[in-house]
This record gives sequence, C-alpha cells and structure tokens, in this order.
Amino acid sequence: MMDLKITNARILDGTGAPWFRGDIGVRGDTIVAIGDLANEPAKSTIDAQQRMVSPGFIDLLGWSQTSVLEDPTLEAKVRQGVTTEIGGEGNSPGPATSGRFRTLAEYLDTIDRQGATINFAMLLGSSNPREMIIGEMNRAATPDEMQQMERITDQAMRDGAIGIGSSLIYVPAMYSTTEELINISRVAAKYGGVYFSHIRDEGDHIDDALDEAFRIGREAKIPVNVWHIKVGGRANWGRMPQVIARIEAARAEGIDVAANIYPYAASSTGLSTLAPNWALEGGYDDFQKRLANPEDRARIAEAFRAQFAKRGERGIYVSQIYAPSLAQYEKKFIEQIAAEMGVPVEDALIKLFEESKPSPRVIFFSINEDDMRYALKQPFVSVGSDAGAATSERQKNAAVHPRAYGTFPRILGKYVRDEHLLTLEEAIRKMTSQAASRVHFKDRGILREGMKADIVVFDPATIHDVATFEDPHHFSEGITDVVVNGVAVLRDGVITGALPGRAIRGRGYVKR
Repeated sequence: MMDLKITNARILDGTGAPWFRGDIGVRGDTIVAIGDLANEPAKSTIDAQQRMVSPGFIDLLGWSQTSVLEDPTLEAKVRQGVTTEIGGEGNSPGPATSGRFRTLAEYLDTIDRQGATINFAMLLGSSNPREMIIGEMNRAATPDEMQQMERITDQAMRDGAIGIGSSLIYVPAMYSTTEELINISRVAAKYGGVYFSHIRDEGDHIDDALDEAFRIGREAKIPVNVWHIKVGGRANWGRMPQVIARIEAARAEGIDVAANIYPYAASSTGLSTLAPNWALEGGYDDFQKRLANPEDRARIAEAFRAQFAKRGERGIYVSQIYAPSLAQYEKKFIEQIAAEMGVPVEDALIKLFEESKPSPRVIFFSINEDDMRYALKQPFVSVGSDAGAATSERQKNAAVHPRAYGTFPRILGKYVRDEHLLTLEEAIRKMTSQAASRVHFKDRGILREGMKADIVVFDPATIHDVATFEDPHHFSEGITDVVVNGVAVLRDGVITGALPGRAIRGRGYVKR
C-alpha cells in the first residue's frame, strides 16, 4: 500500500516537457509510481481536481535559516510552493568562534532534530572563515591565515556545506581578495561544491565583478552562480543584454556559470551599503565612530550626496529602523525623511546611522523592469527570493520586501499566465530541475520514480502574489497542497503542522 496518492493531476515533471495527465504514488519520502493508479490502494489521497502538479520549488537564495528556529512552519514559503531553501549568502549559521553554532554541523543537526516544513541546504558563507581568522579588518590574509581559512572550509564541507556563498558588498567579504576566494573555492571544489556569489558590483562596475566571478570559476574549477542578477542604477538601465552576453561567452569558454533572479524591480538590503568601503572597515561600531569625526563625517556626507544623486527621488525607501526614537521615519523615502527632519538628505542619512544599530533596512528602487524581464527569460537563469519567511516581522507589521511572500507565484501568475513571458513548463523547470542541478541535488527537482516526494499542487488560473511594497504581509494564493518528503505540510489550503523538512547535506558530507 502507498502512503499517499495524488490523483487527477496534470503533471509538470520539472524537465520542461509538456504536462500530461496522471496520478502520483508515494511511499515513505519517495515517489514510487506515476501513471494510472486508480486501482492502487493508498492510506491518504489528494484529489488534484485537474490542477497542475509539479516538483516542489527550490529557492536558490533564502534567508529563513534564522526564522526557522523561531517558527518552523515558515508559512510564507510553504504558500509559495517552496519545499527547499538554499542559505548562506555571505554568512552561514556556522562555523563561528562565538554564538550558538560553533560548526555548520551543529546547525544542520539542529534542523534535523527540530524539524521544519521545508528542507534546508547551506553554503559556507565566505565571511565566516575570514571573520574567525582576521575579523573585520581591510587587509589580505597572510599565508598562515589563508591555510587556517582553508582548513575551516574543508571542515565545513565535510560537515555538510554544499559549497561557498560570498556576498562581496558587505563587511568583511568586501575586503577579500580574489585569490582568497579562489583558494577556499578550490577546497570546496574537491568535495563537489559550488560557488554562489553576490558579486562585488551590480552597477557601474558590473563588468569587473563578472570578470572576478568568471576567474574564480575558471581557476578553482567550480560551478558559479550569480545571485539575484541585476544592473542597478538608472544610468545602467538597458545593460542587461550585455551582461547576459558576457555570461554566454563565459559558458562558451567552458566556465559553468549561471544565475538566478527575483521578479521585482527593487532590491532590499542594509542602508549601510550606501557608505564607502573605507568608512565601514572594522564593522558598524567603527563606522558610527567615524561619523563623530568631522573630517570623516564630511567625506561620508559627500559620498551620500553622490549616492542620492545617482539613485534619485523615490529611489531609497527606508523600511526598518532599529531605534524607537526614529520609528516615525519607517516606511518612507529618504527625501521625505529629510524634509520632516528639515535637513539635507545626506544629513538625514547620517542621523539614521547615528541612532540606529544595526544598520536600517532599505528597499532600493534601482532596477529596470525590462532588464529584469530579459534576464528572467534566459534558459540558465533560475529563481531565488533573497528573502526569509517573515515571522516576527509579520507580527510587528514591519516593512519587508514583497518577495518574501510572492516570488514564485508572481512568476507563474504575472509573467507566465498574464504576460506570456515564459511558458508554464519553462517556468517550472527553472524553479525545479534547473535549480536542483545548480546545487547538485540528484534526487529532487523532477517528478520521477525514485525521486524524493517534494510536490506542489496549484491552480494555474488563479495562482498570484498578493503582497505589495506598501502592504507586504499577505500570503500568495492559488497553491492548494504542498508535500515535503512525502508528508503534506499544506492540505487543501490549510497548514497541517507537520514538520518533515530536513537538512540536505553536500556531497562532501562525512557522517560522524
């Protein structure tokens, strides 16, 4: 007897092939049959009622690694159809010299013990070994320090990391040399790892940043993925075809490079990314101290003026400020905040930094819709939300980017059904088998006998995102059932409370 049977399905197998009618049988955590299963008994049956049934969606960049410890139901992800999330952009929960998780293994073991609605796979954040050995200083590693960082990387890969994740616009990763990244990537490559990167520049100097990513892939002999590919800044709008052409040329050269994207014309990050690199050396505390130095303050103010001139009005939306005294300035554009303060924009920015710790969060409206659409169409571009499941933020009604709620349904509703930018089969391929191939998952991403039973049931006529920038805390609609490792976590539109998600460890994992 099967444990679960999904009947009356229009099956999208995840390969990009046309859909077909059939049933899916599951035993334990594995798909055991696909076809006409009308006479096969099962303990539980989901009637898909001619809706689409596809593999679970793989989010190639999520931030739920912390929120899962607070609320393992992760409803905002489940209702998008996400069954697996990849984390580790720049920083991973371990290893670290202080904090809850001293090793990455401790974190992955915690996920398995606690449970979650979805699966997690983690990259080793490239900042972790640098912070452990060098701290937040702007200097290259010595040969001895480099060896220590390589040993940390080696252990993390054996602990279950699937590769390296760098985020090169943040402290301390911005101080990493290309050679350092090549060295730790070579270690990861020995274990079948991958290199995912928030590249060093996504605007004026994107060509240099791409050159660095290509070089790392070439010299470390490691697959490369460019996270949330974009060309930011109004002066750079229209450059995406050139960026895509450069990736295609690198692929033609033999470099295994691809990218992922979220379907919005705005990004979200810390406001401190507006500050010049020198001002951030040593971390946020040292940055705040520099603001008290008149000479440094003047240089920083000049940099902020230039940033605002480049981004323009309604380009910088301050979403969260971690200071009660400044709460009235949340959910406003920076020029509105400056007007209410009665000061120039650069002084308003400085005041936010002086009184808020950590850095305020911001949404940058800096992406061109046509550029985003062009990238989304490319066959080697898959999907990553760059967001965690909003938990405490929802409770506080804090501003978040709507991608936290709407990334995957937005593609299937707006860009597939409504605008015909992609076929449904191609969109599902990007979210499933293509994503699985980028992280070397052999048993997920395709509906096939012997594969893990991560499955989504959705109505292609009604699936859509509801969250907006002005009012983000709304779940997406149109997904009725989600199965993770053979267990329903969403059944007929209702969260079941089951926590079948597990840690997915990389190919270098050594069980202790």
